[in-house]
Amino acid sequence: MTHSAEIYIPASETEKYFMRSIWRLQGFYQQKQTETILPKGTVELIFNLSDKITYLNPGVGVRTTLPNSFINGINFKPFRLLKKGQQLFLGIQLNVISLKALFNIPAKEFNDAVVESSLICKSLDGLHLQLFFEKSFKAQVKIIKKWLYHKISISKHFSTIQKIHNWFYCQNISALKVKELSNKVCISQRQLRRLSTEWLGMNTETFILYNKYVSSLKLLHNSDLSLTQIGIEAGYYDQSHFIREFKSYTNITPKEYQLSVKGIPGHIFE
Repeated sequence: MTHSAEIYIPASETEKYFMRSIWRLQGFYQQKQTETILPKGTVELIFNLSDKITYLNPGVGVRTTLPNSFINGINFKPFRLLKKGQQLFLGIQLNVISLKALFNIPAKEFNDAVVESSLICKSLDGLHLQLFFEKSFKAQVKIIKKWLYHKISISKHFSTIQKIHNWFYCQNISALKVKELSNKVCISQRQLRRLSTEWLGMNTETFILYNKYVSSLKLLHNSDLSLTQIGIEAGYYDQSHFIREFKSYTNITPKEYQLSVKGIPGHIFE
C-alpha cells in the first residue's frame, strides 16, 4: 500500500461556517483492504476519481459500488470500504449545518447514508467533471471554493446558519443540559429540538450525547490521558458509562480502538 494526502484548511470566517477542510487522498492497494470508518461527527461531499470502491452499508448489510460523487451524512454506526487498486478521493469535509444551508434538505435525510450527488444537486455533476480533468490540488481547491461561494450567494439560509452555528458550536455543548442550552439561546426546548433535528440531523439531547462521544474519540487519538481521565474530560460521569456509550457508536471498546487505530482518527485498516 502506498498513499499520499493533501489538505486545505479554510481561512475566511464565511468558509468556516460551511466547511472544515478540503482534502485529497491518493493510494494504491495491491491486495484487498478493508477500511472501517467510525462515526466522527462529520459530513463529507466526496468525489471518487479512482477505481471502483465497494461500500458496505451498516444499516442493511448490502455491498454497493460508490457513486462517482456522493454525500455521506452524519454516521451513528461504523461503515466499511473494501478497496483494491488505484484510489483517488477528493473531499469536502462540511459542517453538518451546511446540508440544509446549501441544498435546502434537512440534515436528518442524510444520516447513515451515502447519497449520490446528482440526486441532490445537479451542479455537482459539472463540479465532478471539472475536478476530474484538473490534476493540481491547488486548482481543484479553487474550483471547489468558486462553487461553494456561488451556492452561498443563492442560499436563503445564510442568516440562519450564523445563528445555528453560534448556538451549537460556540460553547461547550457537552457540559450543558438541554434546559440550560434553551435558556442560553432564549428559545423553548421544543423549538430547539425542531431546529436541532432539521439542521444537525438529531434532536438536542442526542446532539449533546453525540458530542461527548466525538470528544472522547479525539482525546483517545490525540492525548496521553488514561481512559478514566478521557471519560471525565469528555463529560461522562464514570468509566463504565463512557465505555458503554463509546461501544454503542463504534461496536468496540475505547481500549480496542486505541489498539487498532493508526494514522487517521476514526479510521481502522485491516
